[in-house]
Amino acid sequence: MSNENRMNYGLIFLVAIVAAVLGSLITYKTVCANKAAFAVVDLQRVVLSSEEIKALSNNRQQQLQELRKMADEANEKISAEKKEDAKKELSQKYLAEINAKKDTFDKIHASGLQAAEQNLNNIINDIAKSEGMTVVLTKSSVVNGGKDITDAVVELVK
Repeated sequence: MSNENRMNYGLIFLVAIVAAVLGSLITYKTVCANKAAFAVVDLQRVVLSSEEIKALSNNRQQQLQELRKMADEANEKISAEKKEDAKKELSQKYLAEINAKKDTFDKIHASGLQAAEQNLNNIINDIAKSEGMTVVLTKSSVVNGGKDITDAVVELVK
């Protein structure tokens, strides 16, 4: 390899290093210019304060009571039957009805929980944005730091 080729490779290598350093500096400046502002929120307190979650819980309790009532009525009718074959048939019939009702209730409850979770996330995001925060973490996962927005969120979910 001639001296001229070595100089060309050396020059190319030097240009590559300079380009890498400049790229790193530009990236560093961009990241530093957009510093992340952290917020923390106590999700347990928010959930316990949420009227929407309380309503879902009350609705779930009513659903469970209705299922218990259906089961009690089914047991009475089955017990009143004298023939074993008829008891077995009634038992299967009522079990299918109760399970179908339970499946319907489970879907309604899951849908309500999903909507409540989305609503809480939207509230948290809106408050964080209004406070100039770019990242929100659960309070239980942060040892120190971050602006606590829990009180503001609780006020909106009451």
